[in-house]
Amino acid sequence: MKQYNFAPVSGPLLLVIGISILGVSDSLLLIVWESASVGQFHFIRSIFILCGILLVSRVWGLSLIPRQWTLMVVRTFFMVSAILLYFTAMPLMPIAEAGAGLFTSPIFVLLFSAICLKEPIRPPQFLMVGVGMLGVVLILLPNLGQLTIFHLFPVGAGAMYAIASMLTFRHLSGESPLAILMCFMVGIGIIGGIMTTMFSLFPVPPELVSEARFLFSPWTHVSKDYFLWVGIIAALSLLALVCITRAYQTTKTSQVAIYEYAYLASVGISSYLIWDVLPSLLGVVGILLIIVTGLLINLNRSSADIKQ
Repeated sequence: MKQYNFAPVSGPLLLVIGISILGVSDSLLLIVWESASVGQFHFIRSIFILCGILLVSRVWGLSLIPRQWTLMVVRTFFMVSAILLYFTAMPLMPIAEAGAGLFTSPIFVLLFSAICLKEPIRPPQFLMVGVGMLGVVLILLPNLGQLTIFHLFPVGAGAMYAIASMLTFRHLSGESPLAILMCFMVGIGIIGGIMTTMFSLFPVPPELVSEARFLFSPWTHVSKDYFLWVGIIAALSLLALVCITRAYQTTKTSQVAIYEYAYLASVGISSYLIWDVLPSLLGVVGILLIIVTGLLINLNRSSADIKQ
């Protein structure tokens, strides 16, 4: 089957394009978040995206069948957990701040590598971890009085994302990127459907619903406009994920990973233009500290790869 070629578009450029589109797509989530739960949103969005994945697989001739089912399921579990935690927190705080929590993942990669794989952490890396954690504290500080467990979800998402990334790099590098994406979309669609069904059959107390309606709402009748916007978000997400997948196919991971931080710029700008929402000054400083930490960790990893 004919293979589509993105050349001469470079891997880093593709990644920046994809990440920037994803930032806009995530900002549009606030249009629909009051209409239905995060589980119902992901269930419907997954159906749209899976249709697109099937189309892309036909055009590119890419396999959708995983080779290592067990590891793929484990990776999907952690990735789904990361995205559900992240999306649940998005309506509760400026999206750029939530995104910064997700991008603490390089810090957790360092920590998990030391704890689970016994890889040594050098003193400069300890400093990087400290700076990154300071960034998280600065983001949370302005809302300390109203702080709930849900405000910590983005950091939990960063930890889950780190585990998923480590599994992908160490054990699933030979899998088709589209197969990985398809498993994730199937997983998050199924979990979203199960979550919403559980909250429909076993409603939670009203005070919890009022605190995080986007998480605890049952199945809800939605309008045509809801399906339209979810379809638009799904189309943008699929385009972004295709660009990101191709970027990692054509360029070494360590060389393009630093460009992922374009997401924070994209989501910050689009949130301001669409919703007139900006992070606090301390939040901006915290975001910058997390970006610097992630960049240094990734650049340090790139240098180590070159030496090896």
